[in-house]
Amino acid sequence: PQPAVTPCGMEGGGVLDRAAVGQLLQGKSKDDVVRALRELSYQGEEYAASQGYAADVAAVLAQRREPEVLVAALDALASMGQEASWYAENVAAHLTVQDRAVRRSAVCALGAFGDAAAPYFQRLFGCVDDAAEEVRAAAVVAAARVVPDSDAVESKAVGLVDDRSPVVAAGACQALGLLGAKGEARADLLARKLSDPQLRYAALTALSGFGPAAVLGHLDAVIEQGLTDADSMTRHLAATIVGGVPDAALRLSDRLLALLGDGRVGVRCAAALALGLLGEQARPHAVAVAPLLEDDAEDASELHLQIGGGVPRVAASLRRPRCAALEALGSMGATELARDCARALGDESYEVRLSALDCMSHFGDAARALSAEIAACLEDNTYVVRVRACEVIGALGAEDVMTSLPELFGDKSPSVRVAALYALSESPQVAETFSSDVAKCMADPIPAVKAAAITLLGRLGETGRCYASAVGAMLTDPDHYVRSAACEALGHMGPYGAAFAEEIADCLSVDSPSLQQSAQAALDEFGMQTGASASGKVYMIEQDAHDHE
Repeated sequence: PQPAVTPCGMEGGGVLDRAAVGQLLQGKSKDDVVRALRELSYQGEEYAASQGYAADVAAVLAQRREPEVLVAALDALASMGQEASWYAENVAAHLTVQDRAVRRSAVCALGAFGDAAAPYFQRLFGCVDDAAEEVRAAAVVAAARVVPDSDAVESKAVGLVDDRSPVVAAGACQALGLLGAKGEARADLLARKLSDPQLRYAALTALSGFGPAAVLGHLDAVIEQGLTDADSMTRHLAATIVGGVPDAALRLSDRLLALLGDGRVGVRCAAALALGLLGEQARPHAVAVAPLLEDDAEDASELHLQIGGGVPRVAASLRRPRCAALEALGSMGATELARDCARALGDESYEVRLSALDCMSHFGDAARALSAEIAACLEDNTYVVRVRACEVIGALGAEDVMTSLPELFGDKSPSVRVAALYALSESPQVAETFSSDVAKCMADPIPAVKAAAITLLGRLGETGRCYASAVGAMLTDPDHYVRSAACEALGHMGPYGAAFAEEIADCLSVDSPSLQQSAQAALDEFGMQTGASASGKVYMIEQDAHDHE
């Protein structure tokens, strides 16, 4: 994936700087600490493992008492999954605190740790009888995650499916979906809950976790009740389930085709998406989806929730039939409609233009024949469209228009500059012609752009080696992500890169696991080994005599 351009205080690759995090988490301001913890939650398990964030968050959990901080810390640990499971005891200690939000977050965190939280199962399972309904609901789900073969959890979940609280009943449905064969045996029970709008999403979530056999007998209900639900997330989940059983769904294609003409905008979108998820098998129905390319309606039924901040904006393909049709036709590989789809590249809505670009990315030769239309989006007034146009051109290998990419190296959006560099890297023979322009991007003020330029130079073979000195100078950049890119690029430059072996070895002493990994990989490419003195200083001890050429 391409690195994101991130806010101040973050490395260019989207990873929070460890030192900056430590400073923020030790701050006195509650709001600052909560913001830092929320930012950590977005990083996920992989980054937590590479940067060692879990220990910092666990320290906050032990030192602070404000409920808002505790909730944020527990949620951050939950986002780190098993990487944070070493601190399960610290988390379990919050299962009985007075604040119900803290208890709920503690329950969710233990559930995120999976079987690593098994020693705390009894304490966790006891929360199924908590006074707060949100804690009870979270507890039955978490218990199923921790011990998925538990007869006690199955029995409790079956009983709670009919609980008076829809929150608890929904949690019980989701818990059954996590119980493997035990839960699958209750598929009929879950399917009956599809008739209840309050439990429909939870029941679909559970059914989606089972094998196709558990869904086949209830596909009618999934189509008739799931795809027509008033909630966009429910419709999307139903479409995903339908797409997972293509043979059976195609036998019910008349139901799906009928919904393409439904009077509700969101239902038309869901039907098109469901057909698209059937893949190339549904290509004979592309002609039935095509009329939606002229459907300019938009489902605004959830707009009030988005304005109020209750939910994020619904994906365009769930709101706009035109976007749904483009996504479906692309997934079907309906290249015979490529030119019809390409007309949407000039739509007045940037969302439709984005969907059209996504559609083109599936069409291979048919899309390359329309490369001029795609390249026109490089001048779009919306930066995300320019980004996606770069990506599509790179993915298609549309070399006839790649010569336009260097014009975006000076784009006002850093994300566009990054996308243009990575797209150009898909065709090194074209990129070689613009190597000097690429090299100038190493002076960009945005770390992600510098890293992309360095990465591209590392892929240019002999031409790239001419810039080894300039890349080597990046080993002293203050941003770890840039230095990692420099290590990796130099690792591809043979003896020209090996000339910087000592500087690369110095990176092994930096407190950044990702940088250390990149540095070690480069040294391995050179056939070099390192040692460390008592003071921790890294030094070269050996170089293989093989030819780096």
